[in-house]
Amino acid sequence: MGLFNRQVKKKTENGNGKANGNAPNGQDTNGHDVPPSPETGEGGAELFDVKTSETMGDRVGGTLRDKSPHAIKALMPWIDKARSGPEGRAEFIDKTKEVAWVQADNTVRAISAGMGIADTRAFFRGDPPIEKPNPRYKVHVNAFFAHLRPKYYEKASTKFSHTFALGYLSIYMFLLETITGVILMVFYTPSDRRAYEDIIKIMSSIPYGQLMRDLHRVGAELMVLIVVLHMTRVFLTGSFKPPRSFTWLTGVVLLILTFALSFSGYLLPWDQLAYWAVTIGTSMAKSVPPKEIVGYFSNLIMRGGDTINQNGLLRFYLMHVFALPAITLVLISVHYYRVARSHGISLPAAEEEDPDPAVRKAAKERIDYLPELFTRELLWAAITTFLVVVYSAYVFHAPLQEHSNPLHTPLHTTAPWYFLWIQGLLKDAFVLPAIRALDQLIISSVKYIGVVMPPGSTIIVPLYDSPAWMGVILPTMIIPALFFGVPYINEWWEKFWGSKPSRQLLKNRKGTVVVAILSTIFMLVIWYQGTPFYGVTAPPAVEIGQAFLPEEGVLPPVPLVPDDWGPIRRLGYENLPDGEYDLAEYAVPKTTYTEFERILSAIQQEIMRRGQLWEEGDKEHGLPEPTGVFTIEQWQQNGLKRIELQINWTKTTPSDTGEFKRVIYLQQDTRYQ
Repeated sequence: MGLFNRQVKKKTENGNGKANGNAPNGQDTNGHDVPPSPETGEGGAELFDVKTSETMGDRVGGTLRDKSPHAIKALMPWIDKARSGPEGRAEFIDKTKEVAWVQADNTVRAISAGMGIADTRAFFRGDPPIEKPNPRYKVHVNAFFAHLRPKYYEKASTKFSHTFALGYLSIYMFLLETITGVILMVFYTPSDRRAYEDIIKIMSSIPYGQLMRDLHRVGAELMVLIVVLHMTRVFLTGSFKPPRSFTWLTGVVLLILTFALSFSGYLLPWDQLAYWAVTIGTSMAKSVPPKEIVGYFSNLIMRGGDTINQNGLLRFYLMHVFALPAITLVLISVHYYRVARSHGISLPAAEEEDPDPAVRKAAKERIDYLPELFTRELLWAAITTFLVVVYSAYVFHAPLQEHSNPLHTPLHTTAPWYFLWIQGLLKDAFVLPAIRALDQLIISSVKYIGVVMPPGSTIIVPLYDSPAWMGVILPTMIIPALFFGVPYINEWWEKFWGSKPSRQLLKNRKGTVVVAILSTIFMLVIWYQGTPFYGVTAPPAVEIGQAFLPEEGVLPPVPLVPDDWGPIRRLGYENLPDGEYDLAEYAVPKTTYTEFERILSAIQQEIMRRGQLWEEGDKEHGLPEPTGVFTIEQWQQNGLKRIELQINWTKTTPSDTGEFKRVIYLQQDTRYQ
């Protein structure tokens, strides 16, 4: 009862029939209407007994009119006209089109951050703006992405033959890696017990998981390659010179971070390839002098122990998904700000330094970013996405070998292709032989004067720490010398010779050309030395087995080339007939051979070549009287074959077994391409 039993205090009226405060009749002192009092009889109804002539439909319609948007309210009178007749309906249709166009135009302006329908259509057609002032400049103010980009570029700097869009593609690859990496993170656990199983699950059970992993791997390889090419282009065009020296330095740091990002992700599949490639890379940390302090703790920090285990995997995972991307994003922001806001992209040197003022003026002609450059970037993004997806889907698949095994080192294990030059330095093909030769010369001189030296004595060699110099010190010196110091060395060189500064490659830049050629030759030589083709020799029979039946896929020392599982695996389960084959019967190749028989003939040819090397005196690479047998048998009824290559030769020492066997198993549903 409480609410309805309350008594409402009434304001008394004065003698003139007005409420206190001289308010008009029926209003309070604030001018608000007061309901009629039941005691006075005015209104003819109680407070809650309101009589009206409106129907329920009228009241609902009135409420809808009051609550409708402004555009609908504006159409209400025209709806009434539409009911009046044909002329009213025509006016209603015209008014509806007008209101709909305005609403659509406003929506497009909100989405495009400033451009209406007409200007948006002109934008994608490449036509000039329709409205004045240019609404495309509003986009740079209102839209976040466009606000990051400059309003215009100098015409010559946008030529594809000048930049090859390498800077833009570097950013694109970073975005591709971020998107695919986040997707893979959802299904991956950084645990030494689950990592390999999660990769198998991604490849086999997750929809498009194989494609996501392939895209991530292809993007990583392309990102390293494109950043290297971008730095090379900047060097050759002289774009590192002032006022772009600091931008060059940030680019060098980004190059190092790109290497670190790719290398840190190398371990995450936790297979043999990843485990031993990272083991080789991190082993160099042990050689940082002094080894007992800095080397030990550097290796401990990177691996989380003496060997790579759960601690090392977790550290690499955190570096790959958190620490390094965060640092890279900050450096990209600094680098991009310097390029886009501070000094812009460099002009082609030939046009910027041309003696003709008309050529220089034409080179600096302004081109608006919207729409020409924006649509060009969309085109490049579309083409790159298409090529990367097609290559990942049909050509290149991210390699996955057997589960990591610390007790078994795969044959011919190498670091990633972009670190092969360091692995080549570790083989020390020049300095160590020279020191040994000098050591022998000193020992011979000492013996000549009558000093007796014990057999196998050395003097200088023990003083030279090859892993420390070639794995740590020399690479650390090469990077600052060739990259960090380039702008300042070039500036000092020009001042020293008093030459006029120029960015043209063959004009007043002879020293740069010489340094570039010598550096390229040096890097190619030591890169080749880092491959298994140089300085690494297994026993001859093992090399034969590795060539035709490798234990695991061999990753080529070049990027974006599928790993090689040998010709037998590539031939496939169905094309390997069961039986035991004496390889001597296939010594002479025949045109009538099947693909399988041609492979057997190739194996026999290699065995015979090894025998010929032995007869010629090459005991290291040859075999005495070698023979071979190739066996294929059905191992299980569910589609598993056992394949064995057996090579026999004449024993030459008591410890020589005279026999080598390589056994692999091939499952029916496995595909090696």
